[in-house]
Amino acid sequence: MYQPRYPSFSVFRRAFGHTLEDAGPRGQALQSLAETDALRSRFFSWRGASGRRYVCSVFQSGEDSFVADVTNGVVIGVAREGVTMRPVCVFLAQERDGRGLREIARELGVAEWHVHFCADAASLRDLSASLLN
Repeated sequence: MYQPRYPSFSVFRRAFGHTLEDAGPRGQALQSLAETDALRSRFFSWRGASGRRYVCSVFQSGEDSFVADVTNGVVIGVAREGVTMRPVCVFLAQERDGRGLREIARELGVAEWHVHFCADAASLRDLSASLLN
């Protein structure tokens, strides 16, 4: 397992009284956008350990400069293996260290960045507990 160097990364195996395997699907496309070609690939939702859904804007790895400008949100780095998506890092945008997103993406194999805007430390903990297992 990758040992994160970023202070805001969290990894929890058990949260809110149940194991992560009990939480059901962790992520899914938005059903309301299934029929729209322009928007369906730009949004995705992830489920936190609490069961809460977090709708995220999706940015491809080439859109790093926009994601780097985000000052208030939770950023999820997502690797793709065929059609399978796997979260590889979660951090608060405002706590990102000086390393560039391209360097992080290259090191972890991030294909896209999912950003939940206006998020706080509680959202980070909830998403980390669910996604980084």
